[in-house]
Amino acid sequence: MSKQEKLIVFMLGLLPFLMVIGNSMFIPLLPTMEVDLGITAVQSGLILTVFSVPAALSIPFTGILSDRVGRKRVVISSLATIALGSVVCTGAMLIPGEMSYWILLIGRFIQGVGAGGTASLAMTFIGDIFNGEKRSAALGIMEVFNGLGKAVSPLLGALAALVIWTSTFWIYFLLSVLALAGISKYIHETPSDDPPLKMKEYLHTVFSAIKREARWLIPVMVSGGAALFLLFGLLVFLSYESERVYGIGGAVKGVIIAVPLSVFTIASYYSGKKTGQNPERIRSCFTLGFMLIGIPLTLALVGNSLLLTVIYLMCISAGIGIFLPCCNLLVTSAVSQHERGMVVSFYHTIRFLGVAFGPAVYSSWMFDEWGMFAKSLVLILAAAVWVKVTYPHTGLVVQRG
Repeated sequence: MSKQEKLIVFMLGLLPFLMVIGNSMFIPLLPTMEVDLGITAVQSGLILTVFSVPAALSIPFTGILSDRVGRKRVVISSLATIALGSVVCTGAMLIPGEMSYWILLIGRFIQGVGAGGTASLAMTFIGDIFNGEKRSAALGIMEVFNGLGKAVSPLLGALAALVIWTSTFWIYFLLSVLALAGISKYIHETPSDDPPLKMKEYLHTVFSAIKREARWLIPVMVSGGAALFLLFGLLVFLSYESERVYGIGGAVKGVIIAVPLSVFTIASYYSGKKTGQNPERIRSCFTLGFMLIGIPLTLALVGNSLLLTVIYLMCISAGIGIFLPCCNLLVTSAVSQHERGMVVSFYHTIRFLGVAFGPAVYSSWMFDEWGMFAKSLVLILAAAVWVKVTYPHTGLVVQRG
């Protein structure tokens, strides 16, 4: 890649990074928020929920808008919305009494609406701007930013708490402004000479594209969501296991959790860089990825300890990091440019739901460890068989613009 292209990828990489830290950065701060705001544990949980729900619901709509009015306009509006929400959150802390909490929720809701227009459109932009091996490499880097956000966001929150926890809102504000300025300056979108289709025609075109490739596209999308469901569910298990059973908490626990996420980040970069658009390499990455997930889950049924759990999760994270960029590549390349926004947004909604529901489901599964690993193994084997049976035996699916 040229220097200009690397700069474009960096600016676009800030979008999934912003999406991730929007909630993860605040997780270590919840106990502090409870004390300072005088709220209950349920109310502090709402500070996360009120961000996640509008983010998930707004993803498909931002995809539709991006196809009709342009990606850049939607992304800039989304980043401006995040910045506005951050200002509202900061202002809420200046208001005494119970009202500050409710205004904080309004600010978090605004942030969530803005965040819905970031990560999925970064992937869509990559599909529009790059082709061939550059597209594969850039999509791998998007997963690097995604993994990096997951790994460093709790640390950002913990560091902010050492100074003043409300500084997290300013961190979020400054990052959104940085991304807004960079995308405004460096991302150029070629306007279409054709007028936008009427909504009925547009939806017909998009659903026709999905139907055309549904046999293999839906399994790939669902597999991506299932992998993230499994990863974040098992990370919750690791968090509880290390503290509840082994008495490890604080920064040490944070480092332990960061290890598999770091492996995920490295594997994503390697996969995106090496796979290219070669269908045989993509097929090999799927096979290797599913093996790296399935084998440790099988071994976990036989025996487990904290060290083994970390090793298992490192292998699982590597497997997911290897095949997830391939899922991204196939989805972004399966449809034409004017269909890509909504299709990629639909895929990203599935991914987001996997991340959201994984911790909740595994928090109930983890009390039966053998059953948890067995269910995880069945889930990933089902996904592997579905993709294996439906994935095309030609390279046509990765040759579209």
